[in-house]
Amino acid sequence: MLAWRRTILAMIVCSCFFLRWVPHHHWLAVLPALACMLSALVAWSGLKKRYQLAASGLNAQALPASVRTNLLLAVCVTGLCALELAAILMA
Repeated sequence: MLAWRRTILAMIVCSCFFLRWVPHHHWLAVLPALACMLSALVAWSGLKKRYQLAASGLNAQALPASVRTNLLLAVCVTGLCALELAAILMA
């Protein structure tokens, strides 16, 4: 089971690092920061449901695979990497 609270915290910290780029890259640094905060908000919004499913899966001794959630997280991280790369190459 993925540690979602740590993942959300890492996204928020990453967003703060993007905001440190604002004096150098201006509005280009705000886009990845907003994208990172949005993905953290999406992960946080489904947190209670994921933990309830995991708890019921532990009781039933059969954990359901959350492929869609993990795939969405991977797409968000890949998109953030693409935004970072574009911001670096455009500077």
